[in-house]
Amino acid sequence: MQSAGHLGDMLREMRRTFAAAAAKRPAVLFIEEIDATGSRESQDRHSANYRRQVINQFLQEIDALRRSEGVLLIGATNHRDALDPAFLRPGRFDLHHTLTRPTQAQIRHMLQLSLPEMEETELVTLAQAYAGETPAMIDATLRAAKARALRSRQPLTVLTLMADRPPAPEGFDRRIAIHECGHAIVATLLRAGPVRRMPLSRDGGSTSRGSAIHEGTPLEFEHELTIIMGGRAAERLARGSISAGTGGSVESDLAQASALQLQFDREFGLGVNGNGWLGPANMQRLVPDDADRLRVKLDQFERRARALLAPHRDLLERLAAHLVEHRELQEADLRPWLSGLQPVDLAEADLNGAPSK
Repeated sequence: MQSAGHLGDMLREMRRTFAAAAAKRPAVLFIEEIDATGSRESQDRHSANYRRQVINQFLQEIDALRRSEGVLLIGATNHRDALDPAFLRPGRFDLHHTLTRPTQAQIRHMLQLSLPEMEETELVTLAQAYAGETPAMIDATLRAAKARALRSRQPLTVLTLMADRPPAPEGFDRRIAIHECGHAIVATLLRAGPVRRMPLSRDGGSTSRGSAIHEGTPLEFEHELTIIMGGRAAERLARGSISAGTGGSVESDLAQASALQLQFDREFGLGVNGNGWLGPANMQRLVPDDADRLRVKLDQFERRARALLAPHRDLLERLAAHLVEHRELQEADLRPWLSGLQPVDLAEADLNGAPSK
């Protein structure tokens, strides 16, 4: 639909696509990169009229489609926050599923289908090496390795499949593991729900866990912010320095913590502005006072996380070494490591760097 270009052509192509799906029912209509339609709440005024008409027509087509059975409508996006809120209301895209990166067991199954000649031990070795990567990344690696083997007229082996994977710089995996284990330990201490999974990949790591925010109280937000800053605090505690891994993209720890703290102050009526609702913050246009306050608050949450981690440094180091060795830990693997931690009540704890209101 997006290739239609001109507004009139775009709307006509959209109507044709939905009509074709309805005519072929039972059918599945899959829309890739659905965020390309934009959002009427976007602060970008460029092409706002074009975007509004496209979205309005899109919503009309969805509503018309759901009045009769037989068409399953699926949309995919890497940027859910960029979707117009109306897309997610009941009766439209009301079932949401997040596709995470595959587990080692899932990777092993993918490899088994692609490399049926490989032995089980070889599949396990490769699955561990590919831990934390997306299916597309793994597929690209397999295709490149198969092409090399074909050109050289050599059999496809584990060595061939690992040939373009140089070892990580010394200390890189260890730092990432320390970072992720910091999140896991602080989350457990603050009872944020179970830590479900921690994979390491060639370019980073992640920690899948429950949120500390349930009722939306100020203390819950402080817990969540402390957990987010727990990775950076762990690096500083165990490595003596921090890295750029906490920042970078809009999905990074610093981006998430900054957005959450600004919402706390500006939108949720819980922070410095009291009952005032100032609306979403524009990160590029923060006034100096807001930027300074944000920096001070996140510094305080990092110090709080470090104070929580300090008594458990030995656990932090040992768990990180275990993660580096195995490349991925599931909830069942983590339970013996984390179950002995005694929860901390931040409302009563006397921690250095406790945030001021």
